[in-house]
Formats: sequence, C-alpha cells, structure tokens
Amino acid sequence: MGGSAFSPVSVISKKTAQEQVRVLANELGCPSSSSKETITCLRQLPASALNDAQTKLLAISGPFQYWGPVVDGIYLQEPLAAALQRTRLKKVDLLIGSAQQDGLISRAKAIKKFEERKGRVSSKTAFYQALQNSLGGEDSNSFIEDAATWYYSLRHSTEDYATFSRALENATRDRFINCPIISMASYWADNSRGNVFMYHVPESSSESSSSLELLPDVQYGFGLPFYPQYEGQFTLEEKSLSLKIMEYIANFVKSGDPNYPHSFSSKLTRSVSIWPMFLPHANSDNYKEFTVSLPNRKGLKKAECSFWSDYIETLKESTGKTANGQQSTESSLGQESSVRVNSQDTPSQSGEDKVAYSK
Repeated sequence: MGGSAFSPVSVISKKTAQEQVRVLANELGCPSSSSKETITCLRQLPASALNDAQTKLLAISGPFQYWGPVVDGIYLQEPLAAALQRTRLKKVDLLIGSAQQDGLISRAKAIKKFEERKGRVSSKTAFYQALQNSLGGEDSNSFIEDAATWYYSLRHSTEDYATFSRALENATRDRFINCPIISMASYWADNSRGNVFMYHVPESSSESSSSLELLPDVQYGFGLPFYPQYEGQFTLEEKSLSLKIMEYIANFVKSGDPNYPHSFSSKLTRSVSIWPMFLPHANSDNYKEFTVSLPNRKGLKKAECSFWSDYIETLKESTGKTANGQQSTESSLGQESSVRVNSQDTPSQSGEDKVAYSK
C-alpha cells in the first residue's frame, strides 16, 4: 500500500479474494467443490505450509496476488478512498513518504531468495509478464497496459533483463507506491485534514547500505547506522543524516511537526533545517529529500503521476473499463487531488523514459 488509501491494492474485492483462495487451495491440494470444504481444509494446515504456498504463488505473479482488506459489504462496506470522502475525521497530522529503492521487483527479491532456498527457481519472464499485465489494472485493461508500455519504454527485448527490469520497476513503483502516496498527501492537504509533511529518498542516497533489505528511510529513521552489527556499512555522513532524520521523526511524534519538539515551540531545533509543509496551493507541493544536505524540493513525480491520474483515468472512462466498481470513486478522488502538467513538463526519472505526454 505505501501507506495510502489511494493505492490500487489497498483493498480487494470479494470476487478477487475468492479467486485467490481457490488458487491457494489448488496449490495445497485442498478440495474446491464447495467453499466450506475449502476453508475447512485450509484452516487445518499449519501456517508455515500456507506461507510457503503463498510465497511460491507470489514468485510467479503480480501484485494482485497479494492479500488485503476485502470489500465484503459487512466489515468493510466500501473502498478506503470512498470512506475517506464520506467520513469527517478529526484533524490528524500526516507524515508520509517514499524511497526510490522501493518497488515491486525490489520487494520480490526476498521472495526469490525464499524460493531458491526451497530449491525452486521461477521464471523471470513469468514474473515480469505478470507485473507488466498488472499495469492494466485488476481488470487487465489492455489499453492502459499499452499506454504504460509506451510511456515507460517497456518495449525492450525480454532477454535484456537489466533495461527491461529498470523500466518495469519505474512503472510499477509509480503506479502502486509513489503516486498513491502523493495523492494521499494532496487529498489530506486539500481537505484540511491536518498538517502534511512529505519526504522522498532518491536512488543514490544510500549506496553503502543498499545491500540491506530494509529501505533507507527505515534504516535512517530507526538508527540502523548505530547498531553494532551494521554501523561499519555506513559512512559518517550517513550517520549524521540518520541522527537528523530521527530528530525530525521524534519531533513529529511529539508535536505533529518535524521542525519543533513541542506544539507550543516557535524555535527550530538547532541541528535540523526547516521542513516545509506540503500545501494544496499551486507550486507548494513541498517535500524533504533525505540526502546528506536534506534539501527541500517541489513537484515530486509530477509528470509520472499526472500520467496515471489524468491520462489513464480519462482512458479508463473512454474505454468503459472499471475495476470491481471502484473506478468512478478512485477517478474522481484521484483527479481532485492530482497535480496537472502540460506537455513541456519533464519526468524526473531517467532519460530512457518518455518526456511528458501531450494531453
């Protein structure tokens, strides 16, 4: 989810959940003639067997094989994005962010290692194809998949895994992680739900610790550079950065503002630079970049997220495709909080990817 109610995988439909149960039951040899028999069989299996089977399925499938809250009409009556729109919550300050090292292929590395330990080696082609298919949404809209393939330059030979993997990682990261996070920040700020502070960790920020499975924002925020077993992998600059990020987070926990340790404070903590709020006004989509100098930036992933929230939503409407009845809600909310760009804007990703589309 990336902490966002706007993620395409924040909830799953009852139909999808039932299909995933059927696939899991088939993998484990459970009967599928009736729901009662299937559930009884699955409940009798040890958790390790369920986890092993699910991990194997994830190794050859895309993100729609992940489990999540089910819109069943009882416990969860509507998608989270719709619930946000209807419910007037008490104001709550929000600190939200992302790391460029995160991504569905990166997350799959742990699954791949698990599979290898079990003596199973799954096909890269199958997993990559499943990921590419997922760009079309849960209803596999071929128009959307073709548009994403064009925009992210995915038409590479599948034998050139390095180039293809990098482009596919960019596409799925924006679709499922980065852009939903930015939509969440935009919606929260637009509707005055509280103060919003956003951060991003660029790809080059933590080369020395990139071998660790934890993402760099987690490493810095929880002080991993100071753990005896890991501190040798971090530079002095990275340790200093970690101290500052921990101070930001501690301040936010105490006061709802990363700049001040108390809500009544008006004096900045000496060791950190000002972290501007993410505001709903034009050119005020501020975020803090988690690098050594902790610079303030604007317009994170503007072109890429406009592609998903503007162009793709328009394409969905024009092709009449919906996903589990959720398209209309997500479309209206996504367009309400989206950041629009014109054809002169350029994406922040690598030069291999397309310059912004023409609307």
